[in-house]
Amino acid sequence: MNYTKALIMCAAVGVTATGLMVFAPPAAGKPAPVYVIGNGDLITKHISYADLNLASSPGEGTLNHRVGAAVNDLCVEATGGNDGSTSFKYSMQRCSGLAWSQARPQIASAVQRAREIASTGDSSIAATALTIRLPQ
Repeated sequence: MNYTKALIMCAAVGVTATGLMVFAPPAAGKPAPVYVIGNGDLITKHISYADLNLASSPGEGTLNHRVGAAVNDLCVEATGGNDGSTSFKYSMQRCSGLAWSQARPQIASAVQRAREIASTGDSSIAATALTIRLPQ
């Protein structure tokens, strides 16, 4: 019994440590802000990537983690909060799919812009933050 508890504790510590490494703020020590704006019936999130080097895999990965966190927050707010029901889980899946369908093209554009600038020093793609909008 004590062996099982010790094993569970070690697993919990490992998962926590991994989570802290994956979601650690950028090297500058300043996490990029995620802005939430209410506009009538829409919830909007702006995800900044100004502090990231999107021409690198780690920068792109950090942006994807930021977007994932913003999508989760946005969908919890849009669905009215987690009540643990099956309908909440279904609503979260639908909401997440909609939010990611908005975010993916913006991520691709931002990464393409960063790679163009890295290779040629210029890009015709305008710099901006990612924006996700969903109805409340």
